[in-house]
Amino acid sequence: MSEKKEQEKIKKIRDFILKSGYPLEVEIGNIIRKSGWLVGNQWPFIDKESKKIRPIDILAMKLQIQPLFSVVLVIECKKSLKYDWIFHTQEREKEFLPLFTTIADFIKKIRNIPLADEPKNLAAKSTMFSSLNDLHVFDKAIRIGVFNVIPSSKGKDDFYEAIMQINSILESMSEIMKIAPAIVFPAIVFDGEMFEFYQDNGEIKILPINHLQFMSFSKAPSGMSPCLIDVVRKTHFTEFLRLIERDFHILTQLVKTEGVES
Repeated sequence: MSEKKEQEKIKKIRDFILKSGYPLEVEIGNIIRKSGWLVGNQWPFIDKESKKIRPIDILAMKLQIQPLFSVVLVIECKKSLKYDWIFHTQEREKEFLPLFTTIADFIKKIRNIPLADEPKNLAAKSTMFSSLNDLHVFDKAIRIGVFNVIPSSKGKDDFYEAIMQINSILESMSEIMKIAPAIVFPAIVFDGEMFEFYQDNGEIKILPINHLQFMSFSKAPSGMSPCLIDVVRKTHFTEFLRLIERDFHILTQLVKTEGVES
């Protein structure tokens, strides 16, 4: 191949890559990797419905060896300079709190550990569980997105494609999550503009937003189960990662204190 043809081919490859979502995926993966996580891009999993191998954009793990415990991030990346994502949001209500399929099994394991009879151990147990309130899934400052009104079929397709991909990998991982002491946090990173709207005293408020949790439904052994998926703007991702790392610290301290039943 001549040098000219080689350069033309390289240009075509570069143009294809820049138009795709790969640069965003690589950039987000590098941010996570630099924070000490194990990161896999285009991580393959078996779709339980189609029985075919599919990739999730990013699967990242932060591991505690002794005792064994991990936090896993599964992330889909989307980019749009043309289409905004707009969500109807509401404040986090108490009825949302038990609806987290990615965390419920873990908390159930912790709660099923036999309590010691000594009052001091019971007090320690109470303090330990109160620390769960510091997890980002219970943060009342993070609003709940209950539906979206993306003003474009293309933008809407991108969003729900990401939701379906995440639900597929969560279903694929459900058996592993029953056995392994791990929590999976699903997220969508969006390189574009995000807005929320809600009603306040009869008036529709529309504001830019960097982070919300979208109410979705994933398949579970007992049927369809509610699930909250973090939706984060690219420009806010580093701050979001700090929240997840704080969650990891809280949960590992809890595991170190009590241990986890398999």
